Parts: sequence; C-alpha cells; structure tokens
Amino acid sequence: MMKLRYIGLIIPFLTACNENFDEQESPVAKVLDKYLLHSEVKSIIPAGTPSADSAILAQSYVRNWITKELLLHKANQNLSDEEKNIRKQVEDYSSSILIHKYKEKLVSQKLDRKVSEDEIARYYDNNKFNFILNTPVVRALFIVLPKSAINIDNVRKWFRSKDAKDLSALEEYCITSAKKYDDFNDQWIPLRDILNLLPITSADWTSKYKNKELIETEDEENYYFLKIYETRQEHETAPLGYVKKEIEILLLNKRKIAFEESLEKDINSEGVRKDYVKIY
Repeated sequence: MMKLRYIGLIIPFLTACNENFDEQESPVAKVLDKYLLHSEVKSIIPAGTPSADSAILAQSYVRNWITKELLLHKANQNLSDEEKNIRKQVEDYSSSILIHKYKEKLVSQKLDRKVSEDEIARYYDNNKFNFILNTPVVRALFIVLPKSAINIDNVRKWFRSKDAKDLSALEEYCITSAKKYDDFNDQWIPLRDILNLLPITSADWTSKYKNKELIETEDEENYYFLKIYETRQEHETAPLGYVKKEIEILLLNKRKIAFEESLEKDINSEGVRKDYVKIY
C-alpha cells in the first residue's frame, strides 16, 4: 500500500502551511502541478463531526483526490486528442438531461393519467392475440387453518356451500381464526403461486387434484382449503382482469408518446412562427 507522508498530517486536520499559501489555503496534497487545499478538504466535513471521524473523512477524501488526479494524468498521456475531446459529449448529455426534465415536467402537469374502463376493455378486445398466458391462472379461495382451530366441521360445510350466508360465516370465522384467508374471487393469480403454499407435490396435483374445484389437504400443523372458481390454462387468452394493469400502463405510455410528439410538432411551429429558425 502506498504510503503518503502528508496523510499523517490530516489527523490534526491538516494545518501545515506552505510559504506560497496563506493559512486558510495551505496545501494538503500535491499531484504533479495540482494542489489539494486545506479549505477544500475542510468543506466536505459536516459541522459538528467528532475529530476522529473528521480525520477518517479527510483521509478518504485525500486518497480519492490523489487517485483521481493520477488517473486523469494517465488519461491525458495515453488518449488521443480526438478521444480527449469530450466537450461535445458533455454538451449533448447536458442538453438531453434538460430536455428530458422539461418534457417530464410538462407530462406531469398536462398529461391526463386517467384511463377509463371502456378504454381498457376496447384495447383488450382489439388485441387479445397479444395477451396469451404462459402459465395457468385462477380465481380462487384459499384458506390455511391451524389444527388447533375449533369448529372445523362448520368450516368444511361453509367452504363447500354456495349460499351467501354460509360464505359470509366462513369469512367472519377466517378473519379471526385462519392463518391465511385470501378470497381471489375477482382477481386472477398464477396457479403456481397458490400451489407453492400447499403441502403437495407437482405429481400429486396432476394425479389427484388438477380437475377438482374443491381441494382439502393437511400437514402436521394445518388444514388447507382451496376452492377454484375458474381456470384459464397456459396458451389460452389471458382474462381481462389479469392483464388490466398491464394494459393501463401500455395506454398511458402510448398517450405520453403522442403527447411528446405533439409537443415537438408545436414547438417547431412556434419556432418558425417567431422567426427563431432559419434553414440555409
């Protein structure tokens, strides 16, 4: 590890002076013809920082400064004039950032972000071929009950019933007694997400449960109940509810692109109208 004689001077916070500098501008380090000044190092130390921490911060800053200057020296020695001409790159990058910020500001102020249900449904109907499932999805009811729970027979009865009163009783019971109660009645979710929560193997699912609507199983600690309301298989068209959020994001992005294209068209028209632009 390189040893630098001035690092040791940082602990008393680098108060050494040079005859060519006043006290506040005394140098802390030098690389070739460049100096790192005391005031610059001091400026990076937050007010109230304990002296030991100040020394650590100062040492780190000095090391980083030295490394940067040495690398910059090597870069200047080894890059061609063309490679070192980065002014245009910096200007282009700065311009791009400013334009992006301006567009984003206008988008946040003026772009309508409300996407209606009709817009989503219309896009879905016209583009169903783009929404093909790569995994089965289901609408389902999923319950996990500890084996210590009471009235399990009532749960089984309510679980199998289609009566609204029984389903309400099941929900009320599960809110207080279940380890997990998820009614995905109106929400489509990947089947694998639920199967990962059941104490069964893929082979068990295929051989015993795949075609059942009502499934009950158990392990040493819990009872598991799964009621499948509806299934869409892999390679089928995804249901609207499953891709609704995706469509909303897509429509907003299309709206944003159209807004920015209109902005560019309008700003060009304004530039010509106000004689800002001349083409030779």
